[in-house]
Amino acid sequence: MYSWLLALACSCLLMPALAVEPATPKGHLFILSGQSNMTGNLEQGFRQNVEAKYGAEQVTIVRSMKSGRGIRFWVSDYGLPEGATPATKNGKPGSNGEEYPKLLAAAKAAGETAAFKSVTFVWMQGESDANSGRADLYAPSFLRLRQRLMNDLGIKTMHVVIGRISDFGLNGEKAEGWRAMRETQESLAKDLDHAAWVNTDDLNDVEGKPEGDLHYPKEGSIVLGQRLAEKAIEMME
Repeated sequence: MYSWLLALACSCLLMPALAVEPATPKGHLFILSGQSNMTGNLEQGFRQNVEAKYGAEQVTIVRSMKSGRGIRFWVSDYGLPEGATPATKNGKPGSNGEEYPKLLAAAKAAGETAAFKSVTFVWMQGESDANSGRADLYAPSFLRLRQRLMNDLGIKTMHVVIGRISDFGLNGEKAEGWRAMRETQESLAKDLDHAAWVNTDDLNDVEGKPEGDLHYPKEGSIVLGQRLAEKAIEMME
């Protein structure tokens, strides 16, 4: 009996260990978010370019946007000094940050974020903040949004592509706020690692409106999507 047990033990020691294959990295995840100029046909142009580069099976695109929203709707502690408590309404969290859970849910629905080869956050938003003259609160708010998204998704690196708001408001009564917002967005892209911005000034041309329109027409929206994709690809090269 004992000799049989000894033989069994020796045979087990000689058996090769089962190899555990590491999880195969998925393709590239693109998270698109913002306000009205992120809606419409932008995804069409964006998808065309990234799929042409990486192949449809290597591309996952998720979107979460809401028209007419300032950045505060993505940032619960918008405009608050360090350590302050977010405002509430009727005992419940106020509207600040109400879009963030939707954004996070959309990103998580794509699967385990850390398994993707790359994650890119594409942001087309800022017109509302420019009109309200709140460019001074924009940079810290965006930095909070970016870091919070990275933390909640469990990733250490995330590319960022910002669509700089167009020249629509540069000649009106909101010109100062509009100019400050554009400069803020450029500075964010310059100062952050793995970040860039794209120009949109030629995309909002509409017949009968010499100064262009707040919203991009279908053709302009498609081109914007293509430009955002090109910049994302350029950063990953």
